[in-house]
Amino acid sequence: MAKYQSRLDKRSKKNTNKILNIMIAVVLLLIVVVGGTIVFGGGGDEKATTDAPKNSETKDAKSDKSAKEKQDSDKSVSMEENSDTEDKADEEQKENDKKKEDEQKKDETSVDNNESVALDDSKMKVEEGDGDNVEKTMVHPDWKPIGTEQSGDHVSSYETGTTDWQEKIKAVSYATGISEDNMTVWWMEGNGGPQKSMATVTAKDIKTPYRVYLQWVDGKGWQPTKVQELKENDKD
Repeated sequence: MAKYQSRLDKRSKKNTNKILNIMIAVVLLLIVVVGGTIVFGGGGDEKATTDAPKNSETKDAKSDKSAKEKQDSDKSVSMEENSDTEDKADEEQKENDKKKEDEQKKDETSVDNNESVALDDSKMKVEEGDGDNVEKTMVHPDWKPIGTEQSGDHVSSYETGTTDWQEKIKAVSYATGISEDNMTVWWMEGNGGPQKSMATVTAKDIKTPYRVYLQWVDGKGWQPTKVQELKENDKD
């Protein structure tokens, strides 16, 4: 009986040792698993933590680059627009300057048909007639050349419809105040030189005859020098 009891005790002790060994093995396994989780899990977090700023930095860098490119593009467009605006302003200024220059030249060298109205009649010098058919002679100190479209050497023309003829008529209208469409030209002829002319005219509604003396001014056209009011139309 005692021998049998000894065997039971040995078997019980062996079972207990086995259970302890298993528990120790389980504990060790848990330690290994937990330790591995901590080690590898922490490394992943560290990597994620380390990578996150890099990704953020890259994203910020791309954003800054895009913003800079847009800013440069906007500057380029703005510079082009400013350049176009300056070019247009220069062109407009040149055109305005040219117009002013042309108008100034026109004012200096010519007059239009209505300018005779603006002349100060009080400046007109009137003298008694110095011939049998001359009622009075008139000279205005402000008469100017009427302008010309002709260039080069001037050749006086007495052919109706030519440029020189039309400019003579314009000068006569300017001196007498008779509009061209209300004027009857009775005679146009030279007056002692290739650059001098005189015309005998009347208004269609008023039959008072006038003889107008003209002098050619190079580059500026025909200029009235004297107007005679005649007693009668000697070219009728």
